[in-house]
Amino acid sequence: MIAGAYAVVWVRQDEPGNDACRFADAEGGYLIDGSSTDATGSILPYRIRARGDGTTRRARIGAKSRIFVSRAPDNTWLLSGTPAPAVSGAEDIDLCFTPATLTLPIRRLKLGIGDEAGIMVARLDLEDERLTPLDLVFRRIADEQYECLNAETGKISHLLVDRHGIIRTHTGHWIAQT
Repeated sequence: MIAGAYAVVWVRQDEPGNDACRFADAEGGYLIDGSSTDATGSILPYRIRARGDGTTRRARIGAKSRIFVSRAPDNTWLLSGTPAPAVSGAEDIDLCFTPATLTLPIRRLKLGIGDEAGIMVARLDLEDERLTPLDLVFRRIADEQYECLNAETGKISHLLVDRHGIIRTHTGHWIAQT
């Protein structure tokens, strides 16, 4: 984990927008606390707590925590108090408006160079306010480089991470500012 706190600011490469967040050790696990800004200037705050094993525990999204997501130890999910059986079994949340959530499976999987692992994540669809399953395959291709295959679309994303497993570049989508 990260001792203390670590902050990062990303700028979108595919459309206007940015994201700023802080990663920290908290409550025996991991905290991601951030705010994403889209092309219209709308700001969307979020906070994610992960357990010590790196799996998502809960997430709050929006002003005054408009959306609340929680995951029980048996990998069942609730979205604002309503069961979300479609994502049962997922261990990670995916918030499509920030690269921060890609850090969770990268850190949790601890892949060696050349290794790969397929996982299902609980993707938050903001328009419909629902959780949908998303199958991803992570492959570590070098010390700080990964490929991420979206099994639904067949698209491969190239990821460059730092020594903490935090995304520095999501090619074509996000780049961290120094």
